[in-house]
Amino acid sequence: MKCSACGEENAPNARFCSYCGARLSAPAAEAASESDPAHASASTARPVSDNPYQPRRMPKIHADTPPEHEEKAQKVFLFDDEREAARHKKRVEEDPFFDDEDDEDDSYDDDEENTGRGGKIFIGVISIVTVLILALGAFAFLFYTPTGSRLRAYYGLAAGAEDFVVLGDWQLQNGNEAEAAVSYYNAFLLKRDDFDFSLNIAQNFERCGANERAEQLYMYLIDQYPMESDPYDYLMALLVKEGKLDEYNGLLAYRAEHQPGYVIPTSPDRTIAPPALNPEGGTFTGSVHITMTAEEGSDIYFTIDGSQPTKASRRYTGPVILYSGVYTVRAAAFSPEGSSEIVEITYSIS
Repeated sequence: MKCSACGEENAPNARFCSYCGARLSAPAAEAASESDPAHASASTARPVSDNPYQPRRMPKIHADTPPEHEEKAQKVFLFDDEREAARHKKRVEEDPFFDDEDDEDDSYDDDEENTGRGGKIFIGVISIVTVLILALGAFAFLFYTPTGSRLRAYYGLAAGAEDFVVLGDWQLQNGNEAEAAVSYYNAFLLKRDDFDFSLNIAQNFERCGANERAEQLYMYLIDQYPMESDPYDYLMALLVKEGKLDEYNGLLAYRAEHQPGYVIPTSPDRTIAPPALNPEGGTFTGSVHITMTAEEGSDIYFTIDGSQPTKASRRYTGPVILYSGVYTVRAAAFSPEGSSEIVEITYSIS
């Protein structure tokens, strides 16, 4: 039976609406009571309104929509597997494209999170240690290796005069004599007050073929240290080698004036006997050991390619060993008084 007030359906024999409580009209029941006196007397024996147990009005409850004032109770899970099952069920209901494999990939627990955090810390520590090792390696390479010294001098970051000496030696070995002379000069500027270092730089100038610079540096040392004999000796030998006899005689007079007891030699040229070589050339098998001797106080310089020996050539310090080939050995003795004639001997080794 439909209620005329709220429009809701009720039981066929209901007198009042179970939703709004309004009285229901029953035309069919009245018609039946007129035709059936027994039914009419039974239905009208006592008005429903007089019934103390009249049903009360009940609000409409929709199963799909809970009332706003009613709070949904939060379920308490005692075990992790129950919580995971509930989360999985909710995920399936909300996402029609949900896949269990994706859920397994996305799920993690506290242990996995802690493991990931520990891995990040480990990677960070390894990265820092690696950077420190690389920095220490670069520092050691730049400051404790000849290559590092050469690079510092080449890029203007030299830590001292020795860096320029290393660079000059490397340039000289590669045939860059002019660049080597510049590097040696830069080294001298950083350490000009060191007598031994400056004397060595002057000799390096001779090795580079920069004889003019060598003469100037020898004269600088003579002016600064007039009682030292080495600058005089090296400069006199250089002047003799270049054939500058007038400069040589002037230096002799200057030295006799500033060095008491110095005796001027009688002849500036060829006052030394030539060196003796043993064996004196010939044909040999396997190898040959060549020894050289000269007057006391003189040094022997030699070449094995046929070029003229000078003080920039290889200095004799021990037996020279030659192997298969043909060699033209030239040698000369040098001393502060001058230089000897050049000795030339050919060796053929099979």
